[in-house]
Amino acid sequence: MNKTTWIIIVVVLAILAIIFGVMWNNASVKAKKLAQAQEELQKSILEKEEPVTAEELQNSIDALGKELGLIGAGTEFPVGTPEELKARNLNTLNTARTKIAEYKKQIADLESKIAANKKTMASMQSTVDRLKKSLAEKERIVAELEGRVSALNSTLDSERKAAQEEIAKRENMLKEKESELNKVNIDNNTLYYAIGTRKQLLDSGIITRKGGILGIGKVSTLKDVNLTKFSQFNLLETQEITFPVTKKGYSVLSNHVAASYEVRQEGDQYVLKITDPELFRKQKVLVIELK
Repeated sequence: MNKTTWIIIVVVLAILAIIFGVMWNNASVKAKKLAQAQEELQKSILEKEEPVTAEELQNSIDALGKELGLIGAGTEFPVGTPEELKARNLNTLNTARTKIAEYKKQIADLESKIAANKKTMASMQSTVDRLKKSLAEKERIVAELEGRVSALNSTLDSERKAAQEEIAKRENMLKEKESELNKVNIDNNTLYYAIGTRKQLLDSGIITRKGGILGIGKVSTLKDVNLTKFSQFNLLETQEITFPVTKKGYSVLSNHVAASYEVRQEGDQYVLKITDPELFRKQKVLVIELK
């Protein structure tokens, strides 16, 4: 070989070395990423204990797709021997199988939850329907009670009006009775009296002279008199009667019980004071003769 040929061979070998170095470096980086992905895949399977949502599960499945894509990407220049690469790929696939099985289980759990939720929703709807039915019944009862209360109020108003009318009627009756009793009381306590000399009493026809012989021994007695000739007073208002003092005194001609009254002199007046009204009013007419 001449010198030129050797130079060409050296240049080619240098270029091949550079190419092989770049490819080897890329394969190394990809291998490290694959190993890291395998570790994260195994770790996620071990740590995945809490229930996942559909969104989380979808994200995990998408991530698994990306991890599996690394297996077939740029493996022409792997790190390690072919046996190590084979073992690593097998381990990755086994891990993926395990994760897929786990994801299937999680999907089945979601399906169970959906079915349970449907059952719960059906139960809740049944409960809501029952509550609505119960509420409608209560509303019907309220409407019925409102009707009864309205009727009862109308009845009570009528009864109250009738009671008020009856009370007013009874009050009027009581007032009438009270008026009658007052009148009776006034009548019972209204007495009549006449005071005068014998001549005055005879002339007015209040008394008469009876008995005696030849005009001697006659006594004054009461006649059946007209009460309009008498003065009147009421025991409820006064229980005293005054009349003038005379030289010969006076005589009570009416049949009043002596214990029912007393007479005292006050200056030029006599004062007859009724001491026992109940006993005194048994005799309605009082006649006093001045002597």
